[in-house]
Amino acid sequence: MKKLMLLPVAAAMLLASCGTSNEYSVAMTLPDNSLDGDTVYLTNYDNGDTIATGIVAGTTLKFTGTTDKDLLGSVVVGGGRQIFVVEPGEITIDSVNKVTGTPLNAVLDSLDSSLSAVMNNAGSLYEKYSTGEIDSLAFTQEMDSLQNSLLGELKSFYQANKDKSVAIIAFMQYMQYAELGLDEIEAEVAASPALASSKRVAKVVEAMRNKERTAEGAMFADFTVTDENGNVQKLSDYVGKGDYVLADFWASWCGPCRAEIPNIKKIYDKYNGKGLTVIGIAVWDDPADTQRAIEELQIPWQQITNAGSVPTDLYGINGIPHIILFAPDGTIVARDLRGDDMIARVAEAMKKK
Repeated sequence: MKKLMLLPVAAAMLLASCGTSNEYSVAMTLPDNSLDGDTVYLTNYDNGDTIATGIVAGTTLKFTGTTDKDLLGSVVVGGGRQIFVVEPGEITIDSVNKVTGTPLNAVLDSLDSSLSAVMNNAGSLYEKYSTGEIDSLAFTQEMDSLQNSLLGELKSFYQANKDKSVAIIAFMQYMQYAELGLDEIEAEVAASPALASSKRVAKVVEAMRNKERTAEGAMFADFTVTDENGNVQKLSDYVGKGDYVLADFWASWCGPCRAEIPNIKKIYDKYNGKGLTVIGIAVWDDPADTQRAIEELQIPWQQITNAGSVPTDLYGINGIPHIILFAPDGTIVARDLRGDDMIARVAEAMKKK
């Protein structure tokens, strides 16, 4: 009996000794040697902390270190971002960003392959529609089917990997396409240790809460920022003062933001000084770039600049432009206005002035 027990015990000891190694290495091959000698940082995708530092040698970049749990790593190099799982073992990333060598990276690669197949099918479907091979009804039905397939893949993935860091990637993508209420999101997060401990997910959940707090009909939420010249600016300097206020949350680098400026100008030209105030709130932008854009686009209305993410966090805004119409008493009339709908909503409101 002792001999029979010896083999499994020895095997268990061997497995235990193998399992205690938490060393990892990452060998990344770059497309060319243009970054030779550059210092590159491996950061934690979830919280932004630096995990390791590497120096490019020719076309090779290496990171080594230890980790007691799997986590998502992010490397920004050559103008692109590579995300992969940092876990014990030897991780290889080739010149076309294929990640191999460890179990969870293989799992993440399988998800990428599945999602790529769905996206390719969507591209083929759009081509058929654009060439008249299928009509709009068939196109819409098949696109809905593909989106449901995509959502199914993502949800199954993060639920199957609820205690692994890869769940974060799938859940964040799922959130982009699924129309979930706050209660549904909180339930999904609570059911997954990985999601519940994620700072990135927590920020999304908080944004959803803030969006609900600042929904149509709610009173405006004030914020205070200091501009590049040291001047303190508040939303309440404009909102709740007896006029309707159209507030454009925008940035100089944002193409769709620039595209909305002519529509806002139509509103400004028609109603400015007649019971409506238009303001811009420059977010996620460098003040010098904001000023250049104001001059290039010949924007005449007042601006709150250098606002960073303060307003967008407070209002749960995850994409710009985001244009909000406030009533004279400061309540929120409408959010996320664009184009002709924005012009119509403002016209309707001004009839009540």
